[in-house]
Amino acid sequence: MQNLRVSFQTLGCRLNIFESDGLSNALKNAGIKTVSMEEDPEIVIVNTCTVTNKADSKNRNIIRSAIKNHPGSQVWVTGCYAETDKAVIENIPGVTGVVGNSEKSNLPNLILEKFNIPNTPLKNLDRFSYSDVLPVNHTRAYLKIQDGCNRVCSYCKIPSARGKGVSRKKDDILDQIKFLQDNGIGEIILTGVNLGWYRDENGDKAFNLLLEDILKILEYSRIRLSSIEPSDVNSTLSKLISHPRFCKYLHVPLQSGNSEILRKMKRSYTAETFHKRIEIILKDHPNIFIGTDIIAGFPGETNQEFNDSIQMVKDLGISKIHAFPYSPRKGTVAENLTDSITKDEKRKRVFELNSLSENMYYEYYKKNENKIFEGILESSNQVLTDNYLKISLVNSSNLPNLKVGQFISVKPNGYNKEDRNHPITGELVKL
Repeated sequence: MQNLRVSFQTLGCRLNIFESDGLSNALKNAGIKTVSMEEDPEIVIVNTCTVTNKADSKNRNIIRSAIKNHPGSQVWVTGCYAETDKAVIENIPGVTGVVGNSEKSNLPNLILEKFNIPNTPLKNLDRFSYSDVLPVNHTRAYLKIQDGCNRVCSYCKIPSARGKGVSRKKDDILDQIKFLQDNGIGEIILTGVNLGWYRDENGDKAFNLLLEDILKILEYSRIRLSSIEPSDVNSTLSKLISHPRFCKYLHVPLQSGNSEILRKMKRSYTAETFHKRIEIILKDHPNIFIGTDIIAGFPGETNQEFNDSIQMVKDLGISKIHAFPYSPRKGTVAENLTDSITKDEKRKRVFELNSLSENMYYEYYKKNENKIFEGILESSNQVLTDNYLKISLVNSSNLPNLKVGQFISVKPNGYNKEDRNHPITGELVKL
């Protein structure tokens, strides 16, 4: 068969985005074009997430929708849900194959075999063997430097989906940084399950040393961290953030602002140490954008313990919250805890966190109103600044030579609270 087309449905984290980009590039090298779902592809790859029960339900709905709307197409399922619940997915009529994370990079070979396409087998070495990965249908590049997790947080299923922690070779990472920069990629997002855990070839923690080496070779591109654990936030990292090509942005998962709940979650810090570590960053970078994750309604969480999370966000000026209602995950320690908090109460707490997040984002905007920032043009009129302001340009239509992916200078100067997706407007600035 000639002119085969593939479409991706990618759910969950930035690791999955990187891996979908890698699969797309591998299939492109084999002559298979990536298209949208509306273009009736012969192959659909659903790259799944399993962070919550809601994510599992969404996975199943998307899989069934792909089968229903594209009869006769091959529907392959991969990712974390495919790793942990393979049998459940295989029981869905119409699924061609289920490939877990441990075999994900071999998926292009399986697809070629299914279509009886003679081809030199594509490389399948390890969890980092996606070769030179350029972004597909987005401007910023994701670079996977670490995978897996050795932590045992009581609520988390991800270690069973991603395995133990492994690190990519430093020379390989630096080669990929150079490759992406040489290809004009403006922003490179370092991704992993636990970035700060990164080890060198001797097994020693080496994340900050890796960052130093990356920053030495950056001339055009800038780097952003996808997420960093509180225990890896320190004065050394704060100094590195001062580099002009380091985005003034951190996402540091809090999960709870109460030390007793954090103990039950088996997190590696207390509320007090989290506060102190964020203060280290804020002292050096008072205008940095800080995002976080919070789980609402962990078993036994009282109203006061929940309010401790609210107060922590306010005290530290955290600019954005990803709020999740607690859901028991199969095979975790917390699955056996008495979950006495009703679904309605969890929804109420998530709503309160989301409302707070909107208010904190507005307050951060007000601090930065009418200031000039470097941004990347992500579409004809959408810009992302290094400090994570998403700005809709109001004066770009009369500038036809602007190219998606280029750096421009922008000034945020308007905010519409009714537009939850793109509340900030601004203008391009000619320096």
